[in-house]
Amino acid sequence: MSDRSNALAAQFEQAIAEFADAVKAIPDEKWSGMGGNEGYTIAATAQHVFGQFALLEMEYISAAAEGKPMPSYSWDDVNGINDRRAEANKACTKAQVLGELRDDGATMAAYIRSLSDKQLDRKGALALANGAEVSAEQLIAGGVLIDHVRGHMKTL
Repeated sequence: MSDRSNALAAQFEQAIAEFADAVKAIPDEKWSGMGGNEGYTIAATAQHVFGQFALLEMEYISAAAEGKPMPSYSWDDVNGINDRRAEANKACTKAQVLGELRDDGATMAAYIRSLSDKQLDRKGALALANGAEVSAEQLIAGGVLIDHVRGHMKTL
């Protein structure tokens, strides 16, 4: 574990804790209502945040860290995945969201902590950003992970 990976994991854990607090604060009567700009229920939006950890986020981050080609998803692909997940999870419960957020968040934080500085510095071409070269560290800190969690706190 490097100091950088430990600091990134701590930032991620803080974002997850803040997100969990935001979820807990949502009144039960609003949980199944529509929220944010996505057109999803609040439940589906909350589930989307952690539901992507093991899927898209991990695909991008691990590919960059391992020096492998990043997924070539288009925005249409990602939006389709998100829409299907939102439909499937529109009625999930707070308890489900909080439990999976805790468990998947802990797994993701442990993975982040396992990364070396060399892995954090590795870059790959991000198709979603017109092929821009981004590092594993940038993916973790940016919109793929930490900023993604924080951004969705505003849409709950």
